[in-house]
Amino acid sequence: MHRVAALAALAGAALLPAPASAAAAAPNAAWTGGSASDTWSSGGNWSGGVAPTGGVGLLSLPAASAACSSWDCGFGVDDISSLAVGTLQIDSSSNYLVTPLDATDSITLSGGLSFSTTAPAASSRLLTKMVVPLTLAAAQTWTVTGQPGTPTQLALGAVTGEGSALNVKLTGGVTLQAAELDTGPLTLSGGGTVVIADQMAQPANGVTVFPPPLVSSQGVQVKDGASLEFSSPNAVSGPITIAPGSYSTLQVGHGVAPDGTATVDGDVTLWSNSTLEMWIDQAAVAAAAAKQTHVALPVPQPSIDASQLTVFGSLNLNDAQLALSQGFTDTQVDCAALAPGQVYTLIAATQLLGSFGNIANGQVVPLGVCNPLANGPSYAVVISYNTTTRPQTVTATIVGPAQVRALVAGTLTMPAGSTLASVLAVGGNTPTFNAPGPGTLVLTWTARSRGRRITVATGSNVAGQLGPRQVPIRLTSAGRHLLYVADHPPRPKPKKPKYKKGKKHRKPPPPPPPKPRPVTITATASFTPNGQASVVATRQFTLR
Repeated sequence: MHRVAALAALAGAALLPAPASAAAAAPNAAWTGGSASDTWSSGGNWSGGVAPTGGVGLLSLPAASAACSSWDCGFGVDDISSLAVGTLQIDSSSNYLVTPLDATDSITLSGGLSFSTTAPAASSRLLTKMVVPLTLAAAQTWTVTGQPGTPTQLALGAVTGEGSALNVKLTGGVTLQAAELDTGPLTLSGGGTVVIADQMAQPANGVTVFPPPLVSSQGVQVKDGASLEFSSPNAVSGPITIAPGSYSTLQVGHGVAPDGTATVDGDVTLWSNSTLEMWIDQAAVAAAAAKQTHVALPVPQPSIDASQLTVFGSLNLNDAQLALSQGFTDTQVDCAALAPGQVYTLIAATQLLGSFGNIANGQVVPLGVCNPLANGPSYAVVISYNTTTRPQTVTATIVGPAQVRALVAGTLTMPAGSTLASVLAVGGNTPTFNAPGPGTLVLTWTARSRGRRITVATGSNVAGQLGPRQVPIRLTSAGRHLLYVADHPPRPKPKKPKYKKGKKHRKPPPPPPPKPRPVTITATASFTPNGQASVVATRQFTLR
């Protein structure tokens, strides 16, 4: 059985869908909220005074009338068992809140969902919560539209139906949040974001339940600017493909512990105009009991305080961008204080293809702050790619003293096969320095010649910000002379042959050319961060 399908079985048996033809032939029902009771079974809450039962062609939650402007008119409790609906239509301006009464109260949907409005925004933020479980009975399209200039969100509970393809069309920067989207092939398109988050608890006979955060085992395609966010711990998805040219974001986590993690059963494909957004909150030291565990996951087990993407397949980065930010503490008040040298595994995949377009292996990048107005410390991380052992990984190491020393020492590494001739040909060397922050780097080569130490080469760089830069180190005139003489030692004079009278003599062969004399160089790198003490690294190498 497919891994995601197997995990979906943990959520319980799916409700049997009603035939689509039955729902289409059924009467329509429009909510009015006119009854003193909040229940859907109360006829006074529906147009015509009759509550829907069995099957409904069009079930609409329209804009609230002037006579029903109180919050109570937008609140409802679905106490109708197994309601079959053709099309579900929700007006976003009335901030509906609809919950099921118990586990048997659900909707089987066959004709799609429409979420939009022609009414002006009722508030500065529109939030509709429709957490009644939805089961898809047929392939369908959802149109989810936001109001321009007004943050608009539709929050759903569990959406299931592995046999039915779902096409979600998003516009107007809308957010569609669902606790579960365990449907057939899933397509997300347009201007908006789909968020998988399990904060949406559903009352079932007074017991809070959490649907497993499962996403289509048959695969998700994200295109035309849509984005997908996993804010739920332990989310499990089928293959994910970001369409080329979509400028979409795949976001794992949201900066609040326990942070979102995603396990993908299949391949993940990103592109150069897409972004992978992740968060680092703090070292994983919280108690295991704090972890919200819904499904059993294979190792490696993700941290509860950092984003992690685990891919059981190939992850093709295709020069996508990585956006990595600092998250909050577990209290969700202060920005997390991160430990220098702490290593976070951002990605673990069966096979890692390519790299991020904005980050090379070993590069230092700044960690985006969780609060731009905070006065706390800023952090940098070293990004490392592992493609030699499995799982293949991308890690982020918080820069501390040990990492700064390693970065400084990295400027003293010579290219493989360097010789006296190659160094003379280029006039020195041009190492890459991954500056861990603003500061000044000074490079010096020295060597002993005739009992005294001379400066062979020098170079320096003033870094205004962290990140990679090339720092040329150029031979001094004394250094060039030293290396040239060592590479071109004088040819020894041939020995004069001794001739014996009466014998024929051949001219002796010339002596072999002399070998270059090795020169041992002591290289020193000194980096002085602005306002801090210098970090010094040295190494010796020999040129021949």
